[in-house]
Amino acid sequence: MKKIITILFLLFATQSLLAQLNLTLALSGRPPATLTEWGNRKDVLTLIISPAQSQVADVKIKTTIKTLDGTVVGATNLNTAKIFTPQPGASIILNSLDVLPLENVIFNGKYQSTLVKTGKLPADNYMLCVQLVRAIDYAPASAEVCKTFYLAAYQLPILTQPVNEDVLNIKLAQTAITFRWTPVVPASPTPVTYHIRVFEILENQHDVQALRSNQPLLDKNIVGTTQFIWQPQISMMPYSNEENKFADSTKKDKMSGKKFIWTIQTLDNLGQPLNQTDGNGESMSEPKVFYVAEKRIKQ
Repeated sequence: MKKIITILFLLFATQSLLAQLNLTLALSGRPPATLTEWGNRKDVLTLIISPAQSQVADVKIKTTIKTLDGTVVGATNLNTAKIFTPQPGASIILNSLDVLPLENVIFNGKYQSTLVKTGKLPADNYMLCVQLVRAIDYAPASAEVCKTFYLAAYQLPILTQPVNEDVLNIKLAQTAITFRWTPVVPASPTPVTYHIRVFEILENQHDVQALRSNQPLLDKNIVGTTQFIWQPQISMMPYSNEENKFADSTKKDKMSGKKFIWTIQTLDNLGQPLNQTDGNGESMSEPKVFYVAEKRIKQ
């Protein structure tokens, strides 16, 4: 009988304690992928602690990030967590710097490795849960509240103009070359930068070799648009009297002129690759090749 009374007392005491503090959690459904950015934006996360009229104990915030299947991604280290002292009748409004202090969150396994490398969690659906616990013994001091959020995997831009193996008229290209590409999908909640680079492919040089080892002729950051008009400050004429001749696989003849390769790297608002977990880790679009030709030489 005494055991039953003790259990009922503990249940009553717990319910009474939970009733003393109410939590209201607001979280953006699509927050920035870089977790450090959460603290710089007030619209990402807000937690309101509303105490009852009676005196309540000192508390700590227990925050847990989970995948939707319940796998724990990271959780607050309560031993070193900050202590809050709610005052009767006075609400406390907090943001992510208090609710999710990254220096005090222990992330698990692959998530820790990804964060160290990129500052981001892998693209997925997640749940953020918050609960207050008593500072003295970590007993629950509020009900747990949870919100879901989504970190998107972006489709990188596709290069659309010049199309692959396009042949540009040398006189027109000497004046201006227009580059176009598709935007990232889905649209990023923060501005992205398109870093466009153009390389010349030298004679007897592989396309990828030029991309990796040559100095870019065009190296430009573009914000807010998916087009750039390049006015080359270089000669498009072949180097020698013999001229550089290369086969055009689409026309089955030869042309004299120059060959180029171009690509775009997509960067987030911090200047970091937007998709740092993609195949190449650098958010590089698939490169395309184009020619600038003076004339055709029939085979």
